[in-house]
Amino acid sequence: MKHNRRCRKLIAILLCICLMVPMISGCGEKKEEETKQTSSGTLVFQYGNNLVTKGEVYIYIETVRERYEMQYGSDVWQTVLPDGGAGTSMENLTREEVVNEIVRVKTLCAHAEELGITLGDDELAELNQKADDFCEGLTDEQLQNMEITKEKAEKVMQENAIASKVEAKILDDRKIEISDEEARMTTFYDMYFACYSMDENGVITPYTDDQKKQQYENALQACSTLATADLKDNTGAAIEKLAEYYQLDQAQTQTMSPSQILETYGQDVYDLLYSMENGQYSTVVETQYGYHVFQMIALTDQTKTNEQKIVLYNQQVQEALSDTLTKWQAQIDPIFKYPDSVDMDVYDTIVNDTVGTN
Repeated sequence: MKHNRRCRKLIAILLCICLMVPMISGCGEKKEEETKQTSSGTLVFQYGNNLVTKGEVYIYIETVRERYEMQYGSDVWQTVLPDGGAGTSMENLTREEVVNEIVRVKTLCAHAEELGITLGDDELAELNQKADDFCEGLTDEQLQNMEITKEKAEKVMQENAIASKVEAKILDDRKIEISDEEARMTTFYDMYFACYSMDENGVITPYTDDQKKQQYENALQACSTLATADLKDNTGAAIEKLAEYYQLDQAQTQTMSPSQILETYGQDVYDLLYSMENGQYSTVVETQYGYHVFQMIALTDQTKTNEQKIVLYNQQVQEALSDTLTKWQAQIDPIFKYPDSVDMDVYDTIVNDTVGTN
C-alpha cells in the first residue's frame, strides 16, 4: 500500500525522462548483419545520415551513469521498477533513454543552420575544455576499448550546446512559467500505526479487533506525549523517536504534492494537513491503512518545490517541442526505431563496461 520513497522518486524522474525524450515512431525490422566499421569507429546505429559510433554512445551513457549513481548509489542498475514498470530494469530503460537522447540532439542540430544557430569562440573554448576534462577522467584502456578521442568528445559537447540553443529558439515565443503553487511540495511526518500485517508473499491480514484497539491506544498515548513537545522543532526529531519506541517500521517523512496527498490519504487528511502550521502535530487520524499522527514539517518545502519546478518546466518544454520534433524526426529517418535500428551486440559491449558492471 505504501511505496518506498526512494523508488517513488526514481520512478517520477524516469516518467519525466519519458516525457523529455520523445519516442521515435515508425516501423522497421531488425536485420541480421555484421558489425560495421566507419572512419570514426564501430557503428552502433545510423539515424538518417548520422553514423553514431561506439565512442559517441559511450560518452552519453557515461554521463547518465554518473548522474544516476550520484543520486541513487551504484546499485541503482539492479533496481527493477514495480507496478507500471512491468519488471523493466533501470539498466534497460537507460539504454533506450540514451539512444533517444542522441536522436533528439541530432534532430535539433539538423535545423541549427536554418535558424542561424552557431557557437562563439568563448563557448567553443569552454566546451573543448569540458571535453578535455572528460577524456582525462578515463583510463587508457577505456579510451582504447570505447574508441574515445578528444575530437569525438568535443563533437558531443558542441552538438549538445547547439541542440539547447535550437530548443531555446523554438521556445522564444512560448513563455513557460511555473509558480510555487503549481509546483508545491509539502513535507510532513506520518507516524503510522498499521492495522494489518503483510507476509513475504504480499498477503495482507487485517488485525483483530483487540490488536486494532491496542494500536489506537498506542496512537493516543503517542499523541499525548507529543503534546508536551516543542512545537518550534519542526525537524521531526521528537516524533521519529516515538516511532522508534513503538517500532513503527512504516512511519516516515513524506514529501508529496497536494494531488499526491489527496490520492494517497483522501480528502479528510488533505484538509487536515493543509490546515496545520509548520511544526504542529495532529490528533489521531484514522484511514483505511490504520491510525496516524502527523507532524507538519513544511507546508511548502521550498527546496523540493524548486526541484519540482524544474521537473514541471522540462515537461512543459518537451510537450511544447513534441510536435516539432516528431515532424523533424520523420523527415530525417521515418523508419528509425529502438531497438530494431540499433546493433545491440555492439551496444551491449558499451553498457557492460559502464552501467552493467559498476
